[in-house]
Amino acid sequence: MKTKVAIIGSGNIGTDLMIKILRLSQKLEMSVMVGIDPDSDGLERAKRMGVSTTYLGVDGLIEMEAFKDIKIIFDATSAKAHIYNWNKIKKYEDKKMIDLTPAAIGPYIIPPVNFLDN
Repeated sequence: MKTKVAIIGSGNIGTDLMIKILRLSQKLEMSVMVGIDPDSDGLERAKRMGVSTTYLGVDGLIEMEAFKDIKIIFDATSAKAHIYNWNKIKKYEDKKMIDLTPAAIGPYIIPPVNFLDN
């Protein structure tokens, strides 16, 4: 069974990651693409590729039915936005957030080495 994931950040980095997960991953299932601009190219592309979307940011993600099954959240936003996003997600013990921003908050993770420790 694949692990369901969400990506926060519908810009180039988030969209590229989404496409790679959809096309290449044998372990991850793309569940939700999260953005803040309802007209963003990344959210439009996600919709065309059959991925659920929200333009209400991390708050919109938390309100979605799909949120309960998501185990990994990739944050491809900004350092400032990551602080807000992390403060919203950290209370959900069954979720792991992977920081792809320049925020450098939290431990560095190399999934095959220390993912389960963090």
